[in-house]
Amino acid sequence: MSTAVLALSSAEWKLLMRNKTVALSATLMPLLLGLLLGTSVPGSADLRVWSATLTTQLLAVQGLTVYFTVTTALTSRREDLYLKRLRSSEQSAATILTGLLSPVVLLGFGQMVVLFGISVGLGAPLPASPVALVLAMIPGVALAVAAGAATSGRTSTAEQAQITTMPWLIVLLGSALWASMSGSPAAVLLPGGAIGDLVHRAMSGVDLLGGLPALGVLVAWIALLGLLARAWFRWEPRA
Repeated sequence: MSTAVLALSSAEWKLLMRNKTVALSATLMPLLLGLLLGTSVPGSADLRVWSATLTTQLLAVQGLTVYFTVTTALTSRREDLYLKRLRSSEQSAATILTGLLSPVVLLGFGQMVVLFGISVGLGAPLPASPVALVLAMIPGVALAVAAGAATSGRTSTAEQAQITTMPWLIVLLGSALWASMSGSPAAVLLPGGAIGDLVHRAMSGVDLLGGLPALGVLVAWIALLGLLARAWFRWEPRA
C-alpha cells in the first residue's frame, strides 16, 4: 500500500471506531451471530449442515461487517463533506476509495477466518478444497463492497442506511436459506445461493469444476453492482 492509502486507512479506522453503532455492527454482531450459529450445530451434524452454517457465517460477515459498514461509512463521510475535501486533493479517486474501504475489507476477511476457526473447533470438518473456500470469500467481499458503494448513492444519511441496506441483506441471506432448504438449481442465480454452492463444494471436494457457474454468477453480480455504484455514487451531498 502507498503512504497515502495507509494514512487514509488509519484515519478511517479511527472514525469507524468512534461511531458506536457502526463499531458494534462491524465487530461484535457478526462474531456473536457466527458463534451462535456454530454452537447451535449438533455434534452429529453432517457435512451439508456444516456447509449451510459456514455459508451463513460468511454471509453475516459480508453483509454486516462489509456491506452495511461500507454503506454507512461512505454516506457519513459524504454528509460530513469529508469525501468532497478528499476529492479536491491531489489523490486519485482510486486511492481515496482504497484507503477508506481497506479497513472494512481487512476486518471482514479477518472475521471470516476467525469464525471458520471457531467452527472447526466446534466440530466442523476441514475443507476438502481450501482454494474453493477462498473463492467463496473473495468474490463475496467484492460483491459487498460494490453493493455498499451503490447503496450509499441512494442513502441520504448514515441513519437511513439501516433502512436502505435491508433489501440487499434480505436477498443475500434469503437466497442462501432458499438454496439450503430447496436445493433448487435456480437459487445459484442469486448471490447467497452462489456463495453457498461454492462453500458446499469446497467442504465436500465434489465436482469443483461444477462450481464455475456459481463463480460466474458472482462475477456478473459484481459487474452489475459496480456499474450501479459508478452511476449512483456521489462525492458530495445533493444540493
